[in-house]
Amino acid sequence: MDDAHYPTLRAVFASALISTALTLPVSGALAQMSDSKMSDTKKTKTADATGTITALNAANHKITFDHGPIPAIDWPAMKMEFAVAPSVDLAKLKTGDKVKFTLSGSGNTYTVQSISPAP
Repeated sequence: MDDAHYPTLRAVFASALISTALTLPVSGALAQMSDSKMSDTKKTKTADATGTITALNAANHKITFDHGPIPAIDWPAMKMEFAVAPSVDLAKLKTGDKVKFTLSGSGNTYTVQSISPAP
């Protein structure tokens, strides 16, 4: 190789190094933003609510509530079936009972952690 090609090779290498140097911090920052968004949506939240029991499925440990709005998780009033934690005793509950309950979970998947009579 003659000396005439060195400036061109230097410019190519310099350009490649600068591109890599500029790309790495940006892609790292994007990865961090993406990870934080994912962890926000996967964070377990707890929410208290009140409602009326409309169905009980003790065999499958599920319960359906017609519940009021649940602001802690941005849910409007609705009728919905939930899985119930194994520690919750469903034996004393019946359809039509007005109750307070606590949910925990994330996204659209929540489990009933406790149920008590509503005042």
